[in-house]
Amino acid sequence: MRQQALADFLRKHRESISKPVDDKHAGERRRRTVGLRREEVAEMAAISSTWYTRLEQGKEVAPSSAALGRIADVLQLAPAERAYLFELGRRVDPNDASNFADDLVGKTIESCVRSIAYPAFVLDRYWTMLFWNDELAELFPPWLNDPERNLLRLMFLNLNARTLVVDWEPRARSLLAQFRVDFGKYIDDQKMLDLVSKLSEESDHFRKLWQEQRVLSSDGIEKSYNHPQWGLLKFRQTTFLAASDSSIKLVILKPCNEAAITCLGR
Repeated sequence: MRQQALADFLRKHRESISKPVDDKHAGERRRRTVGLRREEVAEMAAISSTWYTRLEQGKEVAPSSAALGRIADVLQLAPAERAYLFELGRRVDPNDASNFADDLVGKTIESCVRSIAYPAFVLDRYWTMLFWNDELAELFPPWLNDPERNLLRLMFLNLNARTLVVDWEPRARSLLAQFRVDFGKYIDDQKMLDLVSKLSEESDHFRKLWQEQRVLSSDGIEKSYNHPQWGLLKFRQTTFLAASDSSIKLVILKPCNEAAITCLGR
């Protein structure tokens, strides 16, 4: 079903291109006819014509991220169309999520995060914090002072984590089980593979727990912290995905004990 949906999508967009397209077959001229031939798409995308034809026929073909990216460029796909193409192809767009923090959507989400009354932060697909609000900064300043601000590195490599996080071992196991969900989505992303490889080298605990192959949903999880000033703080986590980029997550920590409510002034 997915292969056929991919085939139909490619064929429709190949046949509907109406803007001028550079074509080496035409020398200095630019074609203005509607649609491209399969052979033209293949040549412009630097892929085999036979391979592309099989892709459009819904055959069992496994396109690489790079190949899908070149096809998307040739077909002049809009951002939403490009994202849909990569979703159908079950691949990660190499151009995706590189400048989210600087684009308009990112700025809008940052503004929303800062207006949330509870501790909140935004993670990218590598679980690095992009934005957070003052409520979170007041609770966990040592973590946010780390230049990398990667949640996995903070949990496994920051010396404060084992004091701050209640029941560190099961919490670390739970965190990795949640992260594995994203790892599975972006397993062909080299940066994701490098992150896991580096953490495995730097932390024996990470390597040991990663090998357990656990998978867990991130919603509804209760988190407890031993805060040096406020004592035991308990929160319940809720996670939302950005509609424009599902690799971006908004995490909100709702206080669920008196100490947490008091320290936030709620």
